[in-house]
Amino acid sequence: MRNAALNEFCLWLEDTPLSQDIQVSDWIVPVTQIIHILAVATALFSCLLIALRLIGYFALEQSFSSVFHKYTRIFKFALLVLFLSGLVLIIGEPSRSLANISFQIKMLLLLGVFINLHFIGRYFLPPQIDWKTPLDVYAPSNLYGKVLATMLIVLLSMIVFAGRWIAYT
Repeated sequence: MRNAALNEFCLWLEDTPLSQDIQVSDWIVPVTQIIHILAVATALFSCLLIALRLIGYFALEQSFSSVFHKYTRIFKFALLVLFLSGLVLIIGEPSRSLANISFQIKMLLLLGVFINLHFIGRYFLPPQIDWKTPLDVYAPSNLYGKVLATMLIVLLSMIVFAGRWIAYT
């Protein structure tokens, strides 16, 4: 039932004038895909740098708070670009994306990234944690940070694979 409603919505959206304009254009989809891919790279890179800082492999001379705030701003801007470019791609080819299980999995994984970043920010941004000094490798907070950072990297990798898989499903 739910799939039928989604398929009906996709068919309706494909018949709208805006969707028709996007479909017949020779340049809108390729240019939008390029912008989308560059925004994906920016979002992934910013999250990867946060994860690497949390693990202790990047920007150790800076506080974790400054690294987190700097790269989450970049991540949020990339998300805005991703949303807008993704919207154009969805309007142009709704059945290829909205009804695609790979797209749906990608969106769930993105939700996982948001939740993960929320926990990282909530747990590791209090001012009492001084990330400028080396941490005890076996400290619970450091272990928790490494687990969250590893989960973030895995989620990001899975998003890339799910996004790429959209073309094949």
